[in-house]
Amino acid sequence: MRHIIVGTAGHIDHGKTALVKALTGIDTDRLKEEKERGITIDIGFAFLTLGETRFGFVDVPGHERFVKNMLAGAHGIDLVLLVVAADESVMPQTREHFDICRLLRVKSGLIAITKADLVDAEMLELVEAEVRELVAGSFLEGAPIVRVSARTGEGIEALKDALARVAATVTEKRREAVPRLPIDRVFTVKGFGTVVTGTLIAGQFAVGDEVDILPLQRRALIRGLQVHGHSVSVAVAGERTAMNLHGVAVEELERGQVVVASRRFVPTSLIDARLELLPTAPQALQTRARLRLHVGTAEILARVVLLDRAELRPGESGLVQFRLETPTFALPGDRFIVRRYSPPLTIGGGEILDALPEKHRAFRPAVEGREAVITTRLRLEAADARERLALWVEMAGERGRSYPELAARTDLTAIQLEDALRAHVAAGRLVEIASTPRHFLSRAAYEAMRGKLRHALAAFHREHPLDPGMPRRDARALLPREIPESVISELLARLCQEPEFRAEREWVRLATHVVQLSDEEAEIERKLLEAFEQAGWQPPVLEEVIAHFQLDPEKARKLYHRLLHRGALVRVGEHTFAAEALRALIERVRARKAISERLDVGTFKELTGVSRKYAIPLLEYLDRQHVTRRVGNERIIL
Repeated sequence: MRHIIVGTAGHIDHGKTALVKALTGIDTDRLKEEKERGITIDIGFAFLTLGETRFGFVDVPGHERFVKNMLAGAHGIDLVLLVVAADESVMPQTREHFDICRLLRVKSGLIAITKADLVDAEMLELVEAEVRELVAGSFLEGAPIVRVSARTGEGIEALKDALARVAATVTEKRREAVPRLPIDRVFTVKGFGTVVTGTLIAGQFAVGDEVDILPLQRRALIRGLQVHGHSVSVAVAGERTAMNLHGVAVEELERGQVVVASRRFVPTSLIDARLELLPTAPQALQTRARLRLHVGTAEILARVVLLDRAELRPGESGLVQFRLETPTFALPGDRFIVRRYSPPLTIGGGEILDALPEKHRAFRPAVEGREAVITTRLRLEAADARERLALWVEMAGERGRSYPELAARTDLTAIQLEDALRAHVAAGRLVEIASTPRHFLSRAAYEAMRGKLRHALAAFHREHPLDPGMPRRDARALLPREIPESVISELLARLCQEPEFRAEREWVRLATHVVQLSDEEAEIERKLLEAFEQAGWQPPVLEEVIAHFQLDPEKARKLYHRLLHRGALVRVGEHTFAAEALRALIERVRARKAISERLDVGTFKELTGVSRKYAIPLLEYLDRQHVTRRVGNERIIL
């Protein structure tokens, strides 16, 4: 069974609701006020099955005061049924609704000329000509035009046939995508609780799924699903769906919120987009203009910031950033409509390019980085979902992007997302540098860091030729501060796997760096090591060794640190011991275990012949090496 959403469009009192009832047998006017006034105020819903196609009808109000309700219903439709009354022809809301459908990139539709029984044949021909003129050059050019009368039934079967033919050309919504349902109605059902309805625009939901409500950021559980009045276990893209939610109160929910897959998406207050201003817009658009932004079923007040020009004139399109007064949820590729703040009037629409962008400055020719911002927006505009992943990582520069950041920006499923990222890594465009959380850099950013480390190490080796390398902490400090601390260590480890680097113990060096000592330096190093080895467990102070052997102080200190780096000398508290002496100490203490596994300070001093000055730091060293464990005032030899 194919699922197609049909949206009505047209001026008030042109017979949209009556036509839907004639097609489906369902009266979509549900509000008392609608019955009393004889006009549609809010969106209504009906369904019809023709062969293997199930149509869900969204009947929208035609009055100019209720265009915002019309917009809530128009989002997610697959084809439009443009309704024009034969006794009035094309009217203001006919044009506005048609513009909205065009801006939302509705690709298919048909036209019904209603109330055909009220006028003569000549008038019908005139109305049809005016309709053809309206839709010329648009997606409705050449679409079926059917003359009907809801009162007499004339043309209804022909309209159904035309509907079936048009529906056969419609591409169904993507089921292989992360599920999303923009909410258009919220109510309670006695014995069931909170119910929301909407058009499932992508993916599928199942009973028992955990979901998030955005931008509310509340979690809920799907307790039940209905499609066209029938309970189902799974609802799929393209279906009008009612969802019984557990864990969220009806008072918390409203039209404009979105039900999405759990634990993945976040709300936004900034949106980058391509905005097309209608030729009929009353004036040019300036930065900081306050607008009504319609995304999905939401209406949000926003300020517009022009990115590529000083003003946007009627009939032009440009790159913009919307700064929202209240958060919403959207994804790249979503279509939107903008209306003037006051008095409300549809003036344009377009496509979202990035729903989680950085904040941009308004257009000025001299603004630094302006060209880069424009170029990246243009690349996003031309990209598909897989390409956008790589672009978002590249746009982040040396900071890169984490897997959760990327997942929050796309409706690709987890499998599709993983496949795309692996392909970019395999192609060498992205570099994966961490596993928890997974983190990605562009190849350019990674190579820039690699070059920075190479130059820094070369400079370090020139300044410190006797040192085995740069301390790791100093190498870490070279990496961008914007990168999370949890990723820094793995990034440095990844860089050190490159052939020009070596990482050894606590330092990093160029692979070509080899310490070459002069005869004088080798002799100084030999005397230093010999002095500490001969002193055993009661070592001298470095300055004493320098004075005793009359060594060059500067060279001696550098070589002393070289011995520490090599591990030949070891700092224990305030003292420096030869590594060989510490190994001998460990052997002696372990041999003591044959006599007693308990060791106090006094016994240790007798065992080693050292004073308390050295005994305490040495015992603490043995604890750290897991040779002993302190219990009260004693140690247990392990």
